[in-house]
Amino acid sequence: MTSAQSPSKQSTTDRGQDGSQGQRHQDESTFARLAISELQRDLQRVEDQARMAQQDAQGSRQLAQHARSAALQAQNQAREAQNQAQQAQGQAQQTQTQLQQVQNQAQQAQGEAQQANQRAQQAQGQAQQAQNQLQQAQNDAQQAQQRAKGAQERADQASQQSQQAEDQAQQAHNQAQQAQTDAGQIRMTVRQLQRA
Repeated sequence: MTSAQSPSKQSTTDRGQDGSQGQRHQDESTFARLAISELQRDLQRVEDQARMAQQDAQGSRQLAQHARSAALQAQNQAREAQNQAQQAQGQAQQTQTQLQQVQNQAQQAQGEAQQANQRAQQAQGQAQQAQNQLQQAQNDAQQAQQRAKGAQERADQASQQSQQAEDQAQQAHNQAQQAQTDAGQIRMTVRQLQRA
């Protein structure tokens, strides 16, 4: 009797082992699918973050470019104002020289005749008044030149800052592109795992 039941027990044991192996294979397959699904969700988040970072970097770079253009325009305007101030100062100096000649001629006329003395004094007074006005104009031109110089220095500083901002924006843009490239490589790896 014992030898007759032995094949039946062996068959039952084999079926139990096959069922256990099938269940373990199914569990491993389910775990692999869940892991791939989680990896795909992580990859989607990374791609979204990389896309947002790239858009932010692009916006920062455009703002830096606008700031640099404005700084360059301010720099050109400051340089133009400085040139105009220098021209005004040169004209004031030339007028002052001419006025000095008129004043000398008035003094010479005063020495030549007493009758012309009153007219010479009047002319001298007018020349002095004109000289004072010219001195004021020269001072104003000098102040304008100093303000223009200060504006140019500020424009140079703004240009340097905008260049730094543009470099930082470019660096952020490059990092975002690298993150997007890495996400693409991860996605390719996930697809290879799915095919496997």
